[in-house]
Amino acid sequence: MFETYPDLLTRKQVQELLHISKNRMLDYIHSGRIRAMILDGRYLIRKKEVVDFINRLPYA
Repeated sequence: MFETYPDLLTRKQVQELLHISKNRMLDYIHSGRIRAMILDGRYLIRKKEVVDFINRLPYA
């Protein structure tokens, strides 16, 4: 999944992948649902974190 993306993604790249707003993305980061690190004032997220987040989503 997401083979063409780098292993380390920016917040904005993850927002685009998940089709969510900046506020929703920041909520996921601050609540710990998506783990992120800050480097030079920018959020960076491992691609594995995004895949894990998707796998944890409830399906009806």
